[in-house]
Amino acid sequence: MGPLSRWRSSETAHSEMGERLIAGVPARIMRPRLIFLICLAAIVSFGILMVYSASSVEALKEHGSATYYLVRQVGMTAIGLAGMAFVCLWGRRRDDRLDDAVVWRAWALVVALLLIVFVAGTGGEEWGASRWLRVGPVGVQPSELAKPAVITVCAYIMSDYYGRGACDTASFMMRMAAALLVPLTLIFIQPDMGTTFIILAAVVIMMFLEGLSWRIFLGGIAVGLVAGLLAIFTSEYRLNRFMVMIDPWRDPYGDGYQATLAIMAFASGGLFGRGIGNSTMKYSFLPEAHNDYILGIIGEEVGFVGVALFIAVFLLMLWAAAEIAREAPTLHGQLLASGSAAAIAIQFFVNVMGIVGIIPMTGKPLPFVSYGGSAMIASLLLAGLILRVSLESNRQTVSGRRRASMEVVDDGDIADRVSDHIGRSTAGTARVRSTGAPAGPGPVAGGARPRPASRPFSVVDGGPARTGRAGDAGQRAPYRPGSPYRRIELAGSGSDRLRHDGLRGPGGRYDGEPPRDRPRGNGRDRHGR
Repeated sequence: MGPLSRWRSSETAHSEMGERLIAGVPARIMRPRLIFLICLAAIVSFGILMVYSASSVEALKEHGSATYYLVRQVGMTAIGLAGMAFVCLWGRRRDDRLDDAVVWRAWALVVALLLIVFVAGTGGEEWGASRWLRVGPVGVQPSELAKPAVITVCAYIMSDYYGRGACDTASFMMRMAAALLVPLTLIFIQPDMGTTFIILAAVVIMMFLEGLSWRIFLGGIAVGLVAGLLAIFTSEYRLNRFMVMIDPWRDPYGDGYQATLAIMAFASGGLFGRGIGNSTMKYSFLPEAHNDYILGIIGEEVGFVGVALFIAVFLLMLWAAAEIAREAPTLHGQLLASGSAAAIAIQFFVNVMGIVGIIPMTGKPLPFVSYGGSAMIASLLLAGLILRVSLESNRQTVSGRRRASMEVVDDGDIADRVSDHIGRSTAGTARVRSTGAPAGPGPVAGGARPRPASRPFSVVDGGPARTGRAGDAGQRAPYRPGSPYRRIELAGSGSDRLRHDGLRGPGGRYDGEPPRDRPRGNGRDRHGR
């Protein structure tokens, strides 16, 4: 075996290995999936590192161990990864939708937890809102878990109405009102305006992508702005946050304390930062340094360049999620992936813009980065829904199975490779295409040596013939008048066929009946020939 043959055999072995590793997934589906997973792994790992860096001083002071928050964050991340795998692989149906019973049970469980918060919720004295349920040493925030539950239910209802036509308009409006307004009302009166805005905005984006008119979309934004301003000016603590956004230095030691310290942390980071672990604001200066304001510590330790790279990786992950939604084979998958990506993106930009003072700070953590078990689990569940849609995108269709049954074979194998779907070829033995290279050793123009003929190939149906050899290569199977398969003769030159003389044979004679769509009159074509 020569070097070229060994190279070809090794190349074939490598391609077969790659086919097994990616399970035949097309690049348009596999590429965004891999990009999403790589970016997600990088962001989660970076978040764990920054939680340890930002919380080590406070954890050592309050709990006697610098790794107290790190261990808890790693544990919650492991639970979130298990939940991500769960929503990716469980509850699959033949139409690639989540089981309706699973969807509505998850939604009902979240609503029940939101109701329990009003009876047994904690956090009202410390943070001004009762949003947590204490389960032993662990605190659960049901409003965070409501994001994947509500988005999943809304995607299910919208796909029933817009895609399958399984319900009328009245039923659609009633189901959407129940699925959306009930949990949002319970979340808003906790109070938790940030989560309410994130869920509502994600659902509106889903409806807009489905075809909601610009008038209704802009009208909804206007109504939302008016409702937000009313909520701000009717609540004292919301009004204080709004005034801090306008001028954080008006009360730097009161309401604007965290905002001004976050700005100072960014400014002290400079272009390349102080280095990871070298922040000074985490030494009991910036409250919640490992939670809502962790981006300030990131800016101080890695600088402007590091923050820009971090945002670029996050944007790349969101682009991959948008590509996954675009390649989804069903409307339900498109809505589910786009809604989940929208919720992650909105929460990310709400946190970033709140820290830099563009919008009022809502207390929403940075997805996949900030310390918090419920927020990490909810974000990973949304990521799991996006990956689920990516896994469902590689559905095997009839045309895909037909393409998979085709092979590229050598001319010596043509006689043994004919269609096996009916046991014989319907158009005779496959004919070898001309390679255009001189096949013989004869002279060529200029006295140059002739090029060796390239190896011809043909694309035929895969599998051996059930009836043995179909004839010698290069010969057509005889046409039988009683056969149900009609032969189309393509005799003559290419220019003749371009002149609509597809059935004209050599010498100007027709091999069969004249075509019925030939132009009438003088018989000339549009070029005058």
